[in-house]
Amino acid sequence: QAVEVFGREHVAIVSNSAGTKDDPDYVDAILIEEKLGISVIRHDEKKPGGLKEVLEHFGFEDSSRLCMVGDRLLTDIVFGNLYGMLTVHTLPLCKGTDNKKDNVMAKVLRPMENQLLYRSWFVSSMIRSNTLKHRYWTEPEKYSLTIEDEK
Repeated sequence: QAVEVFGREHVAIVSNSAGTKDDPDYVDAILIEEKLGISVIRHDEKKPGGLKEVLEHFGFEDSSRLCMVGDRLLTDIVFGNLYGMLTVHTLPLCKGTDNKKDNVMAKVLRPMENQLLYRSWFVSSMIRSNTLKHRYWTEPEKYSLTIEDEK
């Protein structure tokens, strides 16, 4: 849906595996690009590094004009927040066999991050009460991005 809304040239993937030195000859990056039709940004430094390549890809100097959508709090969301981007934390983008090439640390840490930072009432309330102000999205109370599970 992001491609439909923003256009192909305004959507890209920044992975800590595909498109990095861990991806010999960028084989995974190329497969993702062919399958999804979305660019995978090549970068040497893993998130929360790699801002230079992201800005160059989009032709921006101001990172607050970007939105980082990701399933890892301590890489994707920290990366976005560190550089003043709007950030959206999602459920894991891949599961099961689609995730078989995910690195071991990500497999172990992702559920722990989510459990600690979201399932704990105290920690999640602290996060929400200390949300960083965004340069352009100035009324989060009025235009919430939080989607609650319907149970």
